[in-house]
Amino acid sequence: MSYEWFQELLGKLPFQLLDYLVISLNLLIFLFAKFIIKISPKATYFSTTNNRMLGLRAINLALFSIYMFAAGVEIIFDQPISHLQQISQTGLTVLVAYIIQHYVQGWVVYRFGKAKEIDGVTYHGESYASEIIGLIGLVLVSSFAILVIINIWELNEWLQATSVIGGILLILFASKEYFLGDMISGLIMHYNHSVEAGSVIRVKELDTIGVVLQITLSQTIIRDLVQKHEVTIPNSKLRNSTVETISNCGKNGFREFLDFKIGYDQPSEKVQTFLEKVWEQAAAKEAGINIDAKPKIVVIENGDHAVTWRLLFYIKNPYRLLDSRNTMQTIAFELSHQENIGLNTPVTHQILGDQPPELDNSNNRLTSE
Repeated sequence: MSYEWFQELLGKLPFQLLDYLVISLNLLIFLFAKFIIKISPKATYFSTTNNRMLGLRAINLALFSIYMFAAGVEIIFDQPISHLQQISQTGLTVLVAYIIQHYVQGWVVYRFGKAKEIDGVTYHGESYASEIIGLIGLVLVSSFAILVIINIWELNEWLQATSVIGGILLILFASKEYFLGDMISGLIMHYNHSVEAGSVIRVKELDTIGVVLQITLSQTIIRDLVQKHEVTIPNSKLRNSTVETISNCGKNGFREFLDFKIGYDQPSEKVQTFLEKVWEQAAAKEAGINIDAKPKIVVIENGDHAVTWRLLFYIKNPYRLLDSRNTMQTIAFELSHQENIGLNTPVTHQILGDQPPELDNSNNRLTSE
């Protein structure tokens, strides 16, 4: 009984052979979307993989929804959906164009991009050439898909009569502020090589320090060195900020410093010996510190309460910048107890009690009872 009911239900469906082919292909792509996306060079970026997979499955769900709606209208209301064949062909065109574009972009990045190793993982990053070629590929694939859809719906005469291309250009011009600035900024950064995949940068305005993973036409993906998560910054916002490229440094490495406030009761020779010991033990413990480049110890301020000493040292591995700083801070704290040198700002003023002071007119000074 159930089999006969199923046969009768299939007979009521308004689908033809092409529709069943598109539904089957759509189902296979939905099930294996993760595998399809991951076999691309761009799949080394976790966020890119997720975004591409979500986009592909969104197209799958849209096609499924259209077919379910058509089947429901046919079965419940006995009203066939017109142009169902065109809808199937259009969905198949969009689906295939999306997958082709994904692989074209992946091949362009792999062939014309830059490969850099970050934390033992090889990343294929964008370059100026890959961005330009990828943009050309996007235009070609999109144009081909639009022409196919126009022919499917037989809109050639309507296209000429209504100037659809002019309308599309008008929409693009009206929305240029939302994407054109980021696109131009991304191309300029690629052309100037100011920020590249694998660079360690510090952006003070955004309070961010991390490794650049990817620069696209719209945004830059950075792995934060503090919390190890990915940060996405619009290209225009990054280009308008002050960016320090830490990985572009001299032969000794990146020059970093730490400041210590030490009281006036400590002799200069003792403080210099203390800071030298801090550097020696930190360099022996932390591989990121360049042990071959000697540190420099200077006084940068004679303040009201303490002397500010600056310890300048070199870091040969910029990816371990924060680890080097934390190691040196920890060793400085431990040695301060051994050497009896306080790292806290000394208190150099008198704290009066609860009883209000009286003025001694004989010597014009404050006294406490």
